[in-house]
Amino acid sequence: MPYLKDSVRHALVLAAGTALCNVAAAAKPEPKEEHLFISDQLIYDDNLFRRGENQDSEVIPGDPTDPTDPTRQVAREDYSNRLTVGVGNDFHLGKQTLRVKARVNDVRFQDNDYLDYTGGDGSVVFDWRALTALSGKLSATYGRTLVDFAHTLGTTRDLIDTTNYTGSVRYAIGPRWSISATGGRVQTDHDLDLREQENLEGDFGRVSIDYATPTFHSFGIEYRYYDAKFPDALPDVNGNFTRDYEENGALARFTYTATVHTQFRVSGGYVERERPDDDAGRYSGNIWRAEIDWTPREKFSTLLAGWRELRAYNDVESDYFVSDGFSLGPTWSPTEKLLFALSVSYEDQEFLTNRLLELDQPTRNDDVLSGLFTFTYKPREQLAFELSYRSSDRDSNRVNRRYDAQTAGVSVRWSVF
Repeated sequence: MPYLKDSVRHALVLAAGTALCNVAAAAKPEPKEEHLFISDQLIYDDNLFRRGENQDSEVIPGDPTDPTDPTRQVAREDYSNRLTVGVGNDFHLGKQTLRVKARVNDVRFQDNDYLDYTGGDGSVVFDWRALTALSGKLSATYGRTLVDFAHTLGTTRDLIDTTNYTGSVRYAIGPRWSISATGGRVQTDHDLDLREQENLEGDFGRVSIDYATPTFHSFGIEYRYYDAKFPDALPDVNGNFTRDYEENGALARFTYTATVHTQFRVSGGYVERERPDDDAGRYSGNIWRAEIDWTPREKFSTLLAGWRELRAYNDVESDYFVSDGFSLGPTWSPTEKLLFALSVSYEDQEFLTNRLLELDQPTRNDDVLSGLFTFTYKPREQLAFELSYRSSDRDSNRVNRRYDAQTAGVSVRWSVF
């Protein structure tokens, strides 16, 4: 199963909040600037379409663009190859910095070749500073990728385009206090006609006040707002657009740096999400997240996290859920050339909405257990090899949502310069 992702809106807002929350922590050195890289990855997936063992495979036209073409059966297991070319550069203009990055992915499947696609992502970020107290960031990002079949319950190819525009400003009131604001817009577009109802247009905003102590602790309070519209969704029998929703939330954050090796981060608050045209799917309650970042040795670190959050997968933003879970992510680098990383997570997902084709079923509840192990070997600074293994198991009160899957991959990456 692919990584569980928060909604695009949560990713943007939490990223800004985390940056301010950790303003008191010692800054880590930035990675070396990379201008051009090439990578190639071979992946084996034993359950590409995320189906249960007892679910039958589908048949499709041999040529998906020609419905009259003789049918063929889709392959449950498959290999895929991902060739990636990435470019990037930082432009320093006095106190201002412009960062430009882009990647192009060419993905080819061995058996289910009708899924072949070209995708990628790119970003433009402008970090600005005026006088000594004002600073901020303007950014635009774009991504195109194949959606997760665990959400589509089918075998049809669907590519999703995601675009984000974000602006933030921070005003420092002396060496300890600061006020910041963030606003932006996010859009998602599906190229499959049947999924256009999930196309999203969302506007979000955030205002925060933060304080950093002389002993590398910090705390802050913030207000968040999010307005989500689904412009291509069909209205119900009463003419209401029941997928649209609004969210308001107030949260507090606290970072405690116990030692140079240990840091605690806690955030929590209250969130209200309402659908103006539909009482179903409303949520009002507490959310929280706690993290322990522990680095007992220079070559070993681990991150332990627990949370209760309102989440959604970014290709089905209208199908959101309350997530209660925890994760553990240790990393070990015995030498400069070797890196071992493990990530394990468990989630209880209590969905608050029913999709149109599932209205006659009970409220969905899933338990998701996943793990990822990676081993990276860098014989040279510009060359890296990686082995990876991912396992995921989803249990649900809906039979068609249950599955388990394993993926394994090997990749090589060359940083040209």
